[in-house]
Order: sequence, then structure tokens, then C-alpha cells
Amino acid sequence: MQVARKIISLCLSCCLLFSLLSMALAKPVDAKTVRVAAITSLSGQVTVKKGGGSQVYDAYLDMSLNQGDTIMTGADASVKLDLSNGDADITLGANAEVNVSDLNTSGGSKKSKLKIWAGALWVKVKSLVGSDDEFEVETPTAVMGVRGTQFFVGVDPVTGQIKMAVGAGKVSASTVTTGSDNRQTVQITYLYPTQQIALDARDEVQDLSLKVQMVDLAAFIQSASPEVIKAIIENKAAIDKENDAFIANKRKELESGGLVPDGTSLYAPDLAALDKVKANLDNLVGNIAKQAVSSSKISKADMDKLVAQTNGKMSPTDRKLVLDDVQDLDKTAGVDPELEKRKQEALKKLEAEKLAKQTAEQQKLAELKKQLEAQLKAAEEAKQKAEEASKKAEAEAKAKAEAELKKSMSDIEKKAYDEAKNGGSTAPVTGGGSGGSSGGGGNDPGTPAKPAPSVTLSRSSTGSNNFNLNVQMSDFGTEHALYAVEVHLQYAQRLHGQQYGIYTSVGQNKEVTVSHEGSGRIFQTDTSVESAYDYTTNDTSANVANHELIYTVTNFGSGSSEISFSGTKTLVSIPFSFYGPVAEDALKTMKVGYIKLVKKDGSEAATVTVVPLNIQG
Repeated sequence: MQVARKIISLCLSCCLLFSLLSMALAKPVDAKTVRVAAITSLSGQVTVKKGGGSQVYDAYLDMSLNQGDTIMTGADASVKLDLSNGDADITLGANAEVNVSDLNTSGGSKKSKLKIWAGALWVKVKSLVGSDDEFEVETPTAVMGVRGTQFFVGVDPVTGQIKMAVGAGKVSASTVTTGSDNRQTVQITYLYPTQQIALDARDEVQDLSLKVQMVDLAAFIQSASPEVIKAIIENKAAIDKENDAFIANKRKELESGGLVPDGTSLYAPDLAALDKVKANLDNLVGNIAKQAVSSSKISKADMDKLVAQTNGKMSPTDRKLVLDDVQDLDKTAGVDPELEKRKQEALKKLEAEKLAKQTAEQQKLAELKKQLEAQLKAAEEAKQKAEEASKKAEAEAKAKAEAELKKSMSDIEKKAYDEAKNGGSTAPVTGGGSGGSSGGGGNDPGTPAKPAPSVTLSRSSTGSNNFNLNVQMSDFGTEHALYAVEVHLQYAQRLHGQQYGIYTSVGQNKEVTVSHEGSGRIFQTDTSVESAYDYTTNDTSANVANHELIYTVTNFGSGSSEISFSGTKTLVSIPFSFYGPVAEDALKTMKVGYIKLVKKDGSEAATVTVVPLNIQG
């Protein structure tokens, strides 16, 4: 019996030791691997509004955008985003407003959605791994659903017209309208490379395929910013590769007996017709480049430099871009002549109906304007009459009061009163002494050596199993003044078995409530905005849940300035709990995987090595 107890005790000890070792040896989550959108480059005025907030503040390189955040670009500005650690590359041009509306992962499937309200963007979606993975771009008029695709979306901020053009792959365009009976109707059509769709309203047509046509290069270049055009040219090799696979698949279908219907309007009844489609795909990027130069969107010198850089990055098997060899797009390629004829007739009819409706609305507006002008004129006349009557009554009341006043005056008083009323002189107003002050200034005692800026992690106990993690900053003088800070904290906990680790009270993928020292706080509440989100990635092979908490804070507005200070202050205090028999091993998983310290102009304020968490603290 004694021997059995010893064996059981030994087994339990081994299990505990194995759980501790697996926790210590588990590879922590790499910095910036959670599902966020990271800014990889930017130029010009780029601003961000956090989800649920109203303040707008400057963006900076490597900044993380969470679900719900909105990014905006000014005139001549641009920004590139890495969506969810490589799922997609997004290029935003000038005067754009885009919301990161969805970055969810459920049951191993990823759902990504952007909402664009104005401006233009170019999207390069990597091939989605899971069959249930989704990537969408939503506009005020339509939703674009994609799969392994490169495409353009633009929204005119004045007219509201949306335009989408495909560079590679296949894109679905869908609209949802609600009828008088409150029933919703969903329309959907598909586009392939070199095609575009332009819509003014959700209910513009009952058949979306009527609006699909060959890309209008002149209109496309007019709505695309130079940065978006550059992104297209830089991705020529990837566009060619995806389009080659598209053509190879269609060729295989033809050789096997005919094209398989895929919802697009592609018409290629034989290999000769398919070759015409292929020629268009091969020359698409070249035509975009040539149109950009002829429209003066990009100068010839800058285009030649861009083409040389793009070709220099291609492999020997890639088709390099030679602008002198580019062929014009064949507008008949992939088009069914009979279907196109019927489509054009239907579009003419729709255009005539649209014009008649606009004419009727304009006539109605003109009549309403005429009525409004008559009403405004009558109101203005009534106002003038009322003002004149009021002035007359005021003058009469004043004269009556003056007469009553003079009745009580003597002749001398009346004379003095009349002289003063008719412009008598007044005594000059004398001012006080000048009271100047002299500027002080003693002898410069000399400049002592300044301590280097540093960042330290410490903890303060708030209960038996609870503590605040304090991110402390020291000696950020004027040469290292701060405008924004982004910190990525990493920690872990076991999934099953002997439970121990570090965790926040909010759970996985949630916003965390943080606190500050009132008197010693670095960023003030009225001039800054902050956010803290906890993200979790489960590593089932190591039986570990890896956490990454992203804390960001930045000043905002033209009136805000950089922050400098000496000594040590606490940037933020974050509440944590831990459980398990050996708290120190759990605490050892806590570290800073990434930190960004930013000046107001977007440059780095300092590069620091973060002092690890004081486990005994």
C-alpha cells in the first residue's frame, strides 16, 4: 500500500513537472500576429478614428488598426495596410475613408470586411485557405465578394457612384433592395479580369449583369490615385500568374467539351476566342500604365523608373513590362455579340427612363424653388416692415421720454444737455503706468549629462491572485518627446490539464479597461485617445493559449503637442489575474513583443529595450 502511494505521488509530480515544462517551452506568439490591419507605409495626411470614438488623430508607421477603426487620407495622401498578417494588401489613395468593419475568426474560418465611403483602393487578396473564408468590400451601393483576387473599388464622394474593376481572379458584385412589402431582393453578378461595373444606386437596374462592361481606361485612371496605379503595376507578376491559371482552366474546359457556366458574362466558344481574352489579360497592366502617362497622372520619367523597378523584381520566367510592346485592349474579346446588342438596347431604354425621371425631378425642384423664393421674398418684406415700425415706435418713445425729462430741468441744465447731445467734448481717458518688466536670466550653470529614455514593466498587487501590470517610462526629454505609443504585451496560459497562467478578466478578443495615476499620467484625457484589446491564438499542439494585448495611445488635434518629461511616470496600469501553484512560472511568460514610440511627425521618438517584468515586485 505504501509503495502504491509513492507511485501515485511520483506520477502526479511528473504530470505537474511536464505541465510546467510545456508552459515554459511553448513558443510565445510572435509580435503582431493577431488579426489586425497594420500600416506598412504612408505619405501625406493620414488620420484614424477608433471604433466607437469620435476623435480623429494622426496615423503612424506600423500602427495597428482594430475591428471598427476608420482610416482616412487627405489630398495627395496614401497608405498601405497589411490585413491580418498577410491575408491581404490594401492600398488607399487620396481622399479615402475606409472602415475595418470585420476581422472575425470563428471555427477556423476567417471573415474580413472593409467598408469604403469615399476615395479608391486596390486590394490584393491572398488565396483564402479555408472554404468558408470570406473577404468583402462594402460600398454604399454594393458589396464586392472575392476569392484570391486583385481588384479596384472607388466611391465618388460627390455623386456616390461606385466603380469596381477586376485585375485578376473573380469578383462577385451584389446589391440588396427592399420593396414596398418590406421584402428584400438580392441581386448578384460576377466579373472577370478587364471587366468593370459602375452603379449609381442599389435599385438602378433589376439585372446587375447589364452594368458589366469592358474597363473604361480613361475613366478608371481619372478615379484612381497615383499610389493605387503604382500598386497595380508593382503587382504585375502576381496578376499575370493568376490570370494564366484562369486562362489555363478555361482552355481545359474548352478542350473537354465547352466552358462551364460560372456566372460571368465571359463568352469564348472556342480556343481562338479564348486567345483574344488572354491577349487582353496580358496587356491590361501595360494599358493602365500607358493611360496613366497620357492622362498625366504619372510622368513619363516616373513611369519608366517604376517599370524598371517592377521588372527588376521579376523572376526570369515572368513577363516583364515593355510599354512599347503593349497592344490596345480588344473590346470585342469575351463578348457575345447578340447578348451585347440586347444589353445595349436595354441600357438605352434604362438611360431614357432615367433621363425622363431626372427631367421630371428637375422641373419639380424648379417649381419648389420658385415657390420658396416667393415665400422668402414675402418674409423679407414683412421683416422690413416690422423693423421700420419698430424703429418708428422706438424713436417716438425716445422723443417722449426726452420731453418728459426736459420738463424737470432748469434752463441751464437744458442748455448743458443740448450741448452734450449735439457733440460736446469728453475728457480724455488716461491710462495707467507702463509697468514694464525685464527678463531674468542667470548664468548657464552647464548642461549635465541627460539619462537615456527607458521603459520598464512592474507589477503592484491588488489581491491574492490579482495585480496591475504597470508600463513605466523614464526620462523622455525634449529630444525624445512623445506623441503616440503602441505596446504589444504577450503572455500565455495552459488550455487543459494543470491550469495556470496569466489572464485578463474580460476574456478572449475583448477590449480591456485600463487605469492611470491621476497626478502622474503622461497622456491627458482631453487631448488623447487610447485603446487596449486582448487577442488570443490557441496552440493546441503545445496545449497553450497565447495572448497578445495591444495598447495604443496618441495625442490628437492641431492644438496638441509632443510630451516630454524627466524622471519616471506610469504610462498605463492594466489589471491581470493569475492562477496555479507556481505563480513565478506564469509571470515569466509576460513580455513586450513590440513597442513603438512616435513623434508628432511620425518619426520614431526613441528606440528602447524594455526592462522585463520584476517577478518579485
